[in-house]
Amino acid sequence: MRTLTTVFLASAAFIFGAVPASAQTYFIKDATVVTNTELGKQDNASVIIRNGRIVQIGQDINVPKGATVVEGEDQWVTSGLFAPLTSLGLVEIGAESSTDDRRAEKAVTSVSDLSVDGFNPASPIIDNTRVAGITHAAVVGSPSHNIFAGTGFVADMSGELESVKDPQSFIYVQLGSRGGDLAGGSRSASMSQLRAALTDAAAYPSRYKGPTDGDALPRRDAAALAPIAKGLVPMIIGADRASDLLNIIKLKEEFGLDIIIAGAAEGWMVADKLVAADMKVILDPMANLPGSFDAVGSRLDNPKLLADAGVEFALMSFSESTSHNVRILNQHAGTAVANGLDWDQAFAAISSVPASWFGQSTGKVERGVSEATLVVWDGDPLQVTSAPTFIMIDGKQQSLMSRQRELRDRYNPTRNETRAHKYR
Repeated sequence: MRTLTTVFLASAAFIFGAVPASAQTYFIKDATVVTNTELGKQDNASVIIRNGRIVQIGQDINVPKGATVVEGEDQWVTSGLFAPLTSLGLVEIGAESSTDDRRAEKAVTSVSDLSVDGFNPASPIIDNTRVAGITHAAVVGSPSHNIFAGTGFVADMSGELESVKDPQSFIYVQLGSRGGDLAGGSRSASMSQLRAALTDAAAYPSRYKGPTDGDALPRRDAAALAPIAKGLVPMIIGADRASDLLNIIKLKEEFGLDIIIAGAAEGWMVADKLVAADMKVILDPMANLPGSFDAVGSRLDNPKLLADAGVEFALMSFSESTSHNVRILNQHAGTAVANGLDWDQAFAAISSVPASWFGQSTGKVERGVSEATLVVWDGDPLQVTSAPTFIMIDGKQQSLMSRQRELRDRYNPTRNETRAHKYR
């Protein structure tokens, strides 16, 4: 069976909004359950969720009295997907500046700019992303007048006003050729700016008697960068070229930082060095062409080669929009599998791995650890034809509707509707 059926629905909010978790029991019956734990993949398993928490997983479980039954035959149950680097909710129409909060060309500050202050959880893009099975994302803006894009955050895709999980989760820095341009015209300038900024932050507040006493950062930005300089909060650095990756490794060793590299198109060339430095990497599994001179060595089996070497990595598409097209994250993971990556590694790279990097408890299907966040799919979630049939975030059933689906239904030519289109 490839459709979702229920014997009881809590309310019509299933269609139009989240269903309250209180006193609600769900029974997902006879599905393939991807636990993302040492238990691995469980066939013909059932899941009981009571009061928002998973209380039982296994075979031959009886249906609890009064439970909402989700038929799981031929269905897959997984954790929600986690997109590790996006601009979701910061932009709706790129050509309309009033809806685009990704960058501030004329700002004086940079690191201390909180991306969460521009986040719109009611954006239709959030719904589009959620109905594709993505339940959480790391979000940050873009660098504009220097190499720093500001402070990023983690949010769930429920669309609720209180959906931000961690308002100050990481910062983003751009290196490589683009970082060189932002710093004045060369890679050496961008590395010098970053080292000076880290030195300012490490010495904060003693160095600052006035707001502009730092070598590279004003006082407010130095304060925001201080937790990163102490290795308490991760820094995501964008870079692709192998030589840039080696410089980032040296930077990590010099300052004792928690660094995640985003891009690493030529990562396979220095995989052994990345492993030795315990470096985490976000890869684009679709990067196979030299889109710039930074990525001449791009190849489709980059994720497999890094996995074989033992590099810890997550997957994200940088070749597509990191706002509007985040929804195809699972398809990109499927591309990595098609190019040799193990299925379990690919799925972990879009779920449990990035969730752990940002201190989130999602990413696993297991008993009682936290409020349930999971997705029921009508097939293998890494197949392009598969889609979610049931979504839960933090123990609350989520809507499967989006603006696009509402418009599809409203103007469907097969709909029995006699009114003219403009009156519907």
